[in-house]
Amino acid sequence: MERRNAQITISTIVSLGMLGVLGCLGGQGSTDGGSGADGNFRGDVFVSDDISTGTVELEIQNPSLGIGETSPFTVRVLNARRQPVKQINVVCDSEQGIAILEPQTGYEMTNSSGIMSGVIGCASPGSFQMVCRLSVGANKREFGAVQCSGDVPPGFQGFPGAAGGGLGGGSPTDGSDSGVRITSISFFDGPDQGSSTPSIDIDFDPLLDCDPSTEGIQNEIFTDTIVSLNVQNDGTKAVRFTGLRYKFEDYKPGADFTSRLLGITYEGGANIQVGESAVFSLPVFKAYGGVDSDKWVGDPEGPGEGFQITNDGIRTVTFTLIGETVLGDSVEITGATSAAFGDYRGCPSS
Repeated sequence: MERRNAQITISTIVSLGMLGVLGCLGGQGSTDGGSGADGNFRGDVFVSDDISTGTVELEIQNPSLGIGETSPFTVRVLNARRQPVKQINVVCDSEQGIAILEPQTGYEMTNSSGIMSGVIGCASPGSFQMVCRLSVGANKREFGAVQCSGDVPPGFQGFPGAAGGGLGGGSPTDGSDSGVRITSISFFDGPDQGSSTPSIDIDFDPLLDCDPSTEGIQNEIFTDTIVSLNVQNDGTKAVRFTGLRYKFEDYKPGADFTSRLLGITYEGGANIQVGESAVFSLPVFKAYGGVDSDKWVGDPEGPGEGFQITNDGIRTVTFTLIGETVLGDSVEITGATSAAFGDYRGCPSS
């Protein structure tokens, strides 16, 4: 079959500005829809059915920190009547670069107000995410984004004994020798094309009606998943990237997928100049299968390279950009991030 070439659109900007980050804007949010559709509350007791839906709300007091700085965070658990759920276990984890200082075990019960509180710290520079979930109902979770910046303080040795780091690598890269790095990675999926999302829908439900009050079935929005990578050039030479590949860990039970090298097409043909940043965006997971679509890695219409994503849960994806400086020196930088893959309701929020 005909193979379609993946294209990347790049736009060069003068400053990094607001980073696109996974999770929620401002470090807080609600799981009224999406991933919150699977875990539910009945009365004051958490159950796993679709009769009623409660919420998990994560708030990070200061989502922008310097290296070595800390911030309190709270997780609030409410039932379907917006009443606090006490004495339910909340489990939190993070990408490498964020340490969970309290609770040191990474989990703790809510108090009489339905709140679990803790403290996180920035161990290394980059854009990272953390996630808190209930110990029952695997899809009842909430993400938060944290930006760590600045120099490492003299003598700083991290946060020994802290929890976190179980989600794998965040956006720090191995391109430090060239001074070029990936500063953030964001996914855009389904109805969330206007803002980044930590939840990626892998299964289209043709029977789901997003608006039962309207005649006919108003289908959920099921699209290709777009990734955006923010790149900063703090080196001494302009750079130009010509290819990208990605690795998806456990796209199906016990199997990883590594894509072929995807060619990059520039709009305007500009290099990333010293001191400037750029944004790369391209589709990476394909909505494929017609009326009963699923989400695929690779090219489902190519010879032997397209595979359906069947393993739900939090998965890590690593991206590698390959290019060269204006003097012809090779540059290769990588960044990794995590997202929640599953069968989510892809209905518009409005």
